[in-house]
Amino acid sequence: MTAIETVIRSATSVARDAAEGRLDPTALDTAVAEQCRELFGVVAGPSDPLWPLHVDIARQVLALGALTADELGEWQAVIRRREPVTEGSEAVEPADGTGTGPALVE
Repeated sequence: MTAIETVIRSATSVARDAAEGRLDPTALDTAVAEQCRELFGVVAGPSDPLWPLHVDIARQVLALGALTADELGEWQAVIRRREPVTEGSEAVEPADGTGTGPALVE
């Protein structure tokens, strides 16, 4: 069986299950979320092939207001601390004094 035939058979099977009421939307949402987390949920840094997508999504998240101004300010302090100090600039200590930034939430 070719890849195209496999895709067609799979799509037909899903369509049949949907038409016959055998698909649970909540279970499907959960499965998709788990797969997305497994494939995309770890941010490894600039060497990761998904890095540009991670950066794009981070910008969208910020644009939608997902972080409070306080938390965003804490992250700004962390980033500033990582940057090399140049003449005329000051290193900024995060509000919690740890230098690690806000706790990550999973």
